[in-house]
Amino acid sequence: MSTALAPNALGKEQAQVLAEALPYIHAFHGKTFVIDYERSNVGHPVAWNSLGRDLALLSLVGLRLVVIHRGNVLNAELVSLINRHGGRAAGLTGVDGRFLQLRTAPMEAQCNGGLEIGVIDTTLLQMHFAKGFLPVIRPLASAPDGQVHPADGAQVAAALAAHLRASKLIVMRDAAGLTDANGQIVHRLSATEAETLGAEGRNAHLVRALRAGVGAVHVVDARRPDVLLLEILTRESRGTLVLPDGLASLVATSARYLSTDE
Repeated sequence: MSTALAPNALGKEQAQVLAEALPYIHAFHGKTFVIDYERSNVGHPVAWNSLGRDLALLSLVGLRLVVIHRGNVLNAELVSLINRHGGRAAGLTGVDGRFLQLRTAPMEAQCNGGLEIGVIDTTLLQMHFAKGFLPVIRPLASAPDGQVHPADGAQVAAALAAHLRASKLIVMRDAAGLTDANGQIVHRLSATEAETLGAEGRNAHLVRALRAGVGAVHVVDARRPDVLLLEILTRESRGTLVLPDGLASLVATSARYLSTDE
């Protein structure tokens, strides 16, 4: 008498996760995602290793990724980590090919040494994309005097996402998401809500990116292993999802409609 193999519970769960991820992989194939990794240090080695693996996997299934990498860890370390997991990462700075250039900021907006992002030339990035590379960028830039200056990484990531018309800007930081006045995580916001939520224009660069055509902004906890895969390839946002005003309104209306009892 033949006996059928009993399904393994873990195997079924893994198969379900893969089945859930498939529509997202299909929808995002060839789309551009900008990842702003703003941790000051590596932190937990499991989360760090997960970052390299997740970036390699997402690149291999067809997402077009750019990482803005800042903090105390060398750019080469993240490049090496991604490549060890089978990706094809290449380390760059904004000085390479002069693709990131600074200009003198207006008096009322002067900070960071009186400089702001001026020119972003994505030609070099497009060349890397065409060859299947994942650019990992250190936010250094050329100043008007020809010197190399550090640029604000958050501003670079948002501006680059806008120039590339990215489908998503994903901000990875040591926090579970954006918080309200009571310190509670807000899981979904419109651009206007995010603008009013941030004290002293804290979220202004994210709002500008959305209004320039970026499809969505995700703010996620970089300390959590697998956070990129969970955020991109599953239904629920684990951090904060910020949508353009019109789309946010449509999503909210749809959610209310679907939750209404017949």
